[in-house]
Amino acid sequence: MNKEEFIEVAKEIVESDKLELESSFKELGMDSTHVIELLIEYEVEYNIDILDDNLNLDDIKTLGDAYDYISKLVSTK
Repeated sequence: MNKEEFIEVAKEIVESDKLELESSFKELGMDSTHVIELLIEYEVEYNIDILDDNLNLDDIKTLGDAYDYISKLVSTK
């Protein structure tokens, strides 16, 4: 998974074409339901289990945080 692929998946959920890894979910108008929806989309896209013991949604505040978390799961699969 590269950053461009990650952003393309995010564009399916987030209604903005100007997504950057530095973008916070708050800046993008995303609440916790949207964040979970986004993580589930990655789960389906990359065939991973996002709901593991290491998931703490309080630590995932930006697209970059989500990218780091998902990348780690993809690399250990």
